[in-house]
Amino acid sequence: MIEETTVTCPACWESIELTVDLSAGSQTYTEDCSVCCRPMTVHLTVADNGEEYTVEVEPESD
Repeated sequence: MIEETTVTCPACWESIELTVDLSAGSQTYTEDCSVCCRPMTVHLTVADNGEEYTVEVEPESD
């Protein structure tokens, strides 16, 4: 299941939309901000029912 969610970039503080794939389950990956192009780490946590989820972002660590 594909969902759209809005997060705040940890580098430029702009609200951006991310597309997340809930069918892949919980995951952590890197994605570039669509505004400032800086990388951020995305933590997607999907509940056991596969429908509820949370998304947290943080600056990419060096």
